[in-house]
Amino acid sequence: MNEILLPTVDIIVLLYKNAQFMPALFSGLAELDYPRDCMTLHLVDNGPGDGTLPEAGRQMEKFAGRLPKTIIHEPGKNLGFTGGNNLAMRQALERNADYIYLLNGDACFEPQALMEAVKAAEKNPQIGAVQSLLVLQQNPDEINSWGNALHYLGFGYAFGYQRKKSEAPHEMKEIAYPSGAGVLLRSSALRKVGLFDEIFGSYHEDLDLGWRLRLAGFSCAMAPQSVVQHHYEFSRSIQKWYWMERNRFLTILKNYKTATLVWLAPQIIASELALFVFAFVKGWWRDKLRVYAYLLKPATWKYLGEQRRVVNSLRQVNDREILRLTAPTIAYQDVESWPVKIFLNPIGRALHWLTKVVVFW
Repeated sequence: MNEILLPTVDIIVLLYKNAQFMPALFSGLAELDYPRDCMTLHLVDNGPGDGTLPEAGRQMEKFAGRLPKTIIHEPGKNLGFTGGNNLAMRQALERNADYIYLLNGDACFEPQALMEAVKAAEKNPQIGAVQSLLVLQQNPDEINSWGNALHYLGFGYAFGYQRKKSEAPHEMKEIAYPSGAGVLLRSSALRKVGLFDEIFGSYHEDLDLGWRLRLAGFSCAMAPQSVVQHHYEFSRSIQKWYWMERNRFLTILKNYKTATLVWLAPQIIASELALFVFAFVKGWWRDKLRVYAYLLKPATWKYLGEQRRVVNSLRQVNDREILRLTAPTIAYQDVESWPVKIFLNPIGRALHWLTKVVVFW
């Protein structure tokens, strides 16, 4: 690509309790091989008073002259992952940026990461999102994600987690959906499908956005030459299970066709029985009940009805195409459990195959 014609990219970073990662973050930004006049950096202070923004300021002084123009957003409170990113994305769209890159505050670019992501996106205007190859900052030879996997019952997980970097694909690869930790989004695609659904807060918001991109006829890809280091650690907090399970249900209830949900209903119910036993054993069964209570609220059904109308207005592909990229099993080390090993995965392989045969709509 000719430098003069390079697309403009707005990079968005949420600041929230990640002051210790600012040196690596800004070092990576300073080393990018992308023209500074084609980039704008947005910093969203999602944790006012936690010390991250002052540390970011010190790093900006340290790397003065090597960073892109920077816009600081101070909403005065924590807007969550969805709200904080949406705040900056709206401004980026108003500024007519060609692309938006979402980068976690605990991540950092390798020098060619942005250029390679843009090169990948420029190959086809129907590519709506390009995820970078995410490696673990603690050990850059290990994978965090080479594209997220979508189980056909709505579970999402990082594919390739803790495998060797050498095992990652060497060519651009189609993926089910991208991780929000390091992803380039096409602005024209976002204008069509919308931004993150802010009701999600955190967890599965990237899955939902990726699903909407696919429904609108865009594809998602992973560019292996675009490398981002992510200081990822799996959280085992019980509260996390509530948000993951709640948002999983919201995603499938929003985005699958009614006929698909009817077909999947027996499988969903059966998997829920196993998961509830697992939740009881692990001590988060009350949170599982909270998920059911939330889903039964009239306000939830009103929201889902509105969202389904939006999704249907976007739909360019059928559920058969969506199922083509779904996974039959859950293969993620940090959430391995006996319901997954004994029930979901073995039976899921057969039912996934059957579902792909039956669902023609």
